[in-house]
Amino acid sequence: MVRPGRIPFFVTETGQRLVFYGSTTLAIGLFAGHYLPNTVGIEYLRDFFQAYKNGQEQKPSEKLQQRFDRAIRLLKLTDFEQKFVKPFMVCGFDIFNAGSLKSRNGGIVGIPANFEYDSAADIEKSDVVLHGRKIDWNSEAGKLLEDCLVLNEDEQVFAMAREILTLNSHKLLLQSVIPSIMWVFTYSVAHLINRRNNLYIRPFSLRCMLYAICGTFGYGLYSFSMDMSEMHFETTVDKRLAELGPDVADAGARFYDKILKKNIAMRKLTGDNYYTAKGNINYLLRQKAAPLTLRKAFFVSGYKSNTSSQESS
Repeated sequence: MVRPGRIPFFVTETGQRLVFYGSTTLAIGLFAGHYLPNTVGIEYLRDFFQAYKNGQEQKPSEKLQQRFDRAIRLLKLTDFEQKFVKPFMVCGFDIFNAGSLKSRNGGIVGIPANFEYDSAADIEKSDVVLHGRKIDWNSEAGKLLEDCLVLNEDEQVFAMAREILTLNSHKLLLQSVIPSIMWVFTYSVAHLINRRNNLYIRPFSLRCMLYAICGTFGYGLYSFSMDMSEMHFETTVDKRLAELGPDVADAGARFYDKILKKNIAMRKLTGDNYYTAKGNINYLLRQKAAPLTLRKAFFVSGYKSNTSSQESS
């Protein structure tokens, strides 16, 4: 037995109650940390990603606004839903979304600058910098990047529709709840094992080993749940877009093809391994999103099946 005077504070009833309150606060904080920036803090998030030029906030041109409206019509959003989604310009070459149409604060779709390009001649090559270095546009990788930065109207509408559909799902709520649930589960398991085996009177190193095992297991469940939910929503959105017709499926295949080529060009120009040789994002242990090659293959096969079914009919 451990003498009363030697019992650590966190092993006492008061200490355990404090740990419980702290764990509850952390669970709430994990939810709030993901959910609140995408709801009540959506304007601050928008300002963070907003693109500027010469000190002025860039705004979508009339051309892009019309294409955004076309994406909304393609998805047949209700007049009520249309009020909760707005476009804005972001830095970089990747389209972006934040928020949710299921929230009263709505959602935003970040449109990259290259959506303004109608041809390679429109690219402001002197302003494009990668890792602080200018791009050699005459190189093989530079020419590949130049070709894939220009998206036609159908490809842009597809990309916008994809982001809007994502905003119109329950992705934000689910991925805000998952961290809290996994933390509560991990804490509960560790607490239950402590109680049943009376580990509070055992050496602290033994409890540390238990917490390390439970923490690793809990993080594994968290990673698996987040990754699976991300891929679920991505594949669901792709399926819904493919159902809109062969023209949309064809635009999707071409859009993902250009994204893959852009990533390949970025890999060659920067020399790092953030992207794989095929253009997918190179995750070390986790798979945080569906591989772009599979998303492209889905639309290629979907387009062919839709075309064949139409021809047979």
